[in-house]
Amino acid sequence: MRVLFACLVVAVVGLSISPLMAHSEVFERAPASGQVLGGTVDHIDISFWAPVASGEILLAGPDDRPISVGETTLLSNGRVVTTDFEALVEPGRYVVTHTELADDGDIQTASFAFTFDPESDARLTSLVARDDGPNWVLLGGVTGVILLLAGFFWPGRSRKAS
Repeated sequence: MRVLFACLVVAVVGLSISPLMAHSEVFERAPASGQVLGGTVDHIDISFWAPVASGEILLAGPDDRPISVGETTLLSNGRVVTTDFEALVEPGRYVVTHTELADDGDIQTASFAFTFDPESDARLTSLVARDDGPNWVLLGGVTGVILLLAGFFWPGRSRKAS
């Protein structure tokens, strides 16, 4: 009986403390810390183990010059923060600084660096789907609704039951 009670106490304490200790730690970055990349480098994605409430990504280029980035966006139910920018052209070391407001209210700031070398064969991957054209599901749904409404309101359609 005492063993069962001890297990119950441990479970209750563990479940009570775990939300308090839940910080949104980084799961994966694109580009990765220390990575040397060539090709087109025009975005930064950072994924987290737990959702974040908001985030901001800043980028500094060689000589610590700030690089203009777009608005930081939350995706995948708050588990990914991402931003886009003009494709890099100047070789060198780039520093990413990111700040997130975790769901537990904790503000976290971290930074990492990557190197852009146009001669490198390594390419930047994305942690989220990038916009590669029209959203065919949305367009198909809109087309279906329009056709349904057109059929319902088509002139000459009898609305009387026989």
